[in-house]
Amino acid sequence: MVDTRAALDTGDLWPDHYRGYRLQTNADGEVWWQPYQGTERLHLEPTPTGLVDRLLSVDRLGGRVRVTEGNAVVTRVAVDDEYEDRYVGELELSGKLVPSTDPEYAIPVRPDGLSSGDLWPSVYDGAKFSFAGDRVWWQSGDDHRRHPVETTPPESLRATLRRLKPDGGSFRVTPWNDVITLVSEPPDPDRARRQIADLPRVVENVITLRRERGVEMLPVYVGTLPETPLEVGESRSLTDPLSDSERASLESWAGSLGSTTETDADRQSVDTGSADDDPTESPDDDPEAW
Repeated sequence: MVDTRAALDTGDLWPDHYRGYRLQTNADGEVWWQPYQGTERLHLEPTPTGLVDRLLSVDRLGGRVRVTEGNAVVTRVAVDDEYEDRYVGELELSGKLVPSTDPEYAIPVRPDGLSSGDLWPSVYDGAKFSFAGDRVWWQSGDDHRRHPVETTPPESLRATLRRLKPDGGSFRVTPWNDVITLVSEPPDPDRARRQIADLPRVVENVITLRRERGVEMLPVYVGTLPETPLEVGESRSLTDPLSDSERASLESWAGSLGSTTETDADRQSVDTGSADDDPTESPDDDPEAW
C-alpha cells in the first residue's frame, strides 16, 4: 500500500489495517500501557499532549489507540452499530513507562544497546506479524484472513527468526522498527538466566503475570528493520482469477507430480510440521494480549 498519511487529517478514515503498539487514554489526558484489565497502569511520560488533544477531538472520552510500526496513531470509534478505524496523527513513541505507585521503577519505552538474542527489557508490544519459512503475513483480527507482507525483511533478520523459531511463529514490530518475539526455548539458556536476573522489576512482574495465565515464554530482541511501515497486500480470495503466470505455474506443477512425496493419508498433504498447518489460525506462540 502506498503511504497516504500525508493526505490524512485527524479524524479521517484510516485506509490501512488496524495494528500496532497498544496504548490507552482518557478524557483527563492520561496515556498508559496495561498488561491486563485490572492490573496496574504504566503511564507514558512525558505525556504526548498534542496527540491526546487530537484523539479527544475524534472521541471525547478517549479510549484505546494503536501506534503502528510506521508511527501512525489510529483508533476505533463506534458509529451506529459498527466501528470505524480513524487516523489520529503521528507519534515517535519514546520516554518512560511509569508505575502509578512507584515511579522509581519506571522503564524505558525504547531499550537500547541490545544484541540479537538478548531478553527484551521493556513491555512486549507492537504490530503482530507471523511467518513460516520465508513467507510473512499479517492476520486480520476481524475476519482472520491472512494478508501477505510484501516488504521483504533483511535476510539476516529472517535467518535469526528461523533460528529462534524453526517451525515458524509470530513476532512484533515496534513503532521504532525493533523486531521482538517470544521464545519457549532461549537460544542460550545460560545467557537467559543471567539476563533475567537483571531485568527491571516491572518486566519481571509482567512476565510473572503471563506465566500465571499459562504463557511459558520469554520476550527476546531479534533485530531492527531498516524500513517501515511494512507493506501488506490483499488476502487471496477463492474467487480471484489466476494470472497467466499463476495458471502456467499451476499446470506445470500438476504435470510434474509423482509418487515420490510421502503424504499423510488423512490430510492428503505433505507434513511440513510448520506453523502454517492450519490456514485459519495464527500461530499460538504469541497471544494478542501478551
